[in-house]
Amino acid sequence: MPDRPVRFGIMGCAAIAKKNARGMLRTASCDLVCVASRRRHKAEAWCAELGLRGVRCVEGYDALVADAEVDAVYVPLPTSLHVEWVVKLAEAGKHVLVEKPVARTPSEARRMIEACRAAGVALLDGTMFVHHARFLAMRRLFEDAVFWRCERVTAAFTFRGSDEFLAQGDIRTRADGDPLGCLGDVGWYCIRFALEAFGRRCAPVCVETRLRDASDSGVPFDMDVDVHFAEEEEDQTTTTTTTTPSRLLTFHCSFKHHFRQWVEAYSRDTRTNAARVVRCDDFVIPRREELCEFSIEEIPALNQTLEYDTIVASSKATVPFYGVSQEVAMFTHFAEVLVDDPARCAPYHDAVLLAQRVMDAAMASARNGGARTPLPP
Repeated sequence: MPDRPVRFGIMGCAAIAKKNARGMLRTASCDLVCVASRRRHKAEAWCAELGLRGVRCVEGYDALVADAEVDAVYVPLPTSLHVEWVVKLAEAGKHVLVEKPVARTPSEARRMIEACRAAGVALLDGTMFVHHARFLAMRRLFEDAVFWRCERVTAAFTFRGSDEFLAQGDIRTRADGDPLGCLGDVGWYCIRFALEAFGRRCAPVCVETRLRDASDSGVPFDMDVDVHFAEEEEDQTTTTTTTTPSRLLTFHCSFKHHFRQWVEAYSRDTRTNAARVVRCDDFVIPRREELCEFSIEEIPALNQTLEYDTIVASSKATVPFYGVSQEVAMFTHFAEVLVDDPARCAPYHDAVLLAQRVMDAAMASARNGGARTPLPP
């Protein structure tokens, strides 16, 4: 816990920043002190809507960069603006929590990470679910090298945008704002979950994309993506072109389907052939802060059904979690890290760079008719 609350600023009045501002206010280790917008009156109206009192409103993002009374800045700007302002904030000695997707390309993400490391400041991406107690419990399962050997992750995160939204009425559907579209906005979460489920023993090596719909400027609106993972002992060069890697993430991300946010991770014990399946049907946004859950199913190798296939022989446990806000958890963790040691952000940086490389390959595959595409360096 910091000796005093970390003084936060918010750069831009995006809709997603509203719930994160509330998260800051509920975190004892954080204090929201300043909101910046290109027009001061917009920041004032935004603060008034949230009932924020005593928060300074400034005009122009440079004013926030130069503010000596701000320790850290949350950046919910369009992805196309991230690299410019994250680098400026780092050079000014400000810690940064930046929305996802972090960048348009892996090279932009590297530039931000390098700038923050050079300045000795923390950089964290705004992937909230990885800080929730529920996901931390799942991660403990995934890190068990004896009983967890993930073979497949299947996921979907979709929502149905309005006609106005799809007609480039939202920054997420505009090439000059978030050119990764549904892939960066909702597919990001499927990728981040899979990276944890497969763990450090596996790495993504190639991608195949089925682009279902996109804007005239090429912003994806609906896509299915296969991400092939290879284990350390596999030849990760040949698996991209001549053979099929042994592990697979398949996910659907879309702005054109009704709201779904489910994930299933499947592990098989090679010694006994028994399987373990982790499932969650609200893995990104818990249905309620008061109660959320995930399930673990244990499936025997043989005799998986009984009595003429009328009874399923597996066992299933539901693991509940009560009263957890993932926004509060994220800002609490970020405050601890930036006070203790910004270098603790390194695992998040690794995950960000891998996710960006997967998305880069997915976009390249889409442009090439779904061809299997290796990850860029």
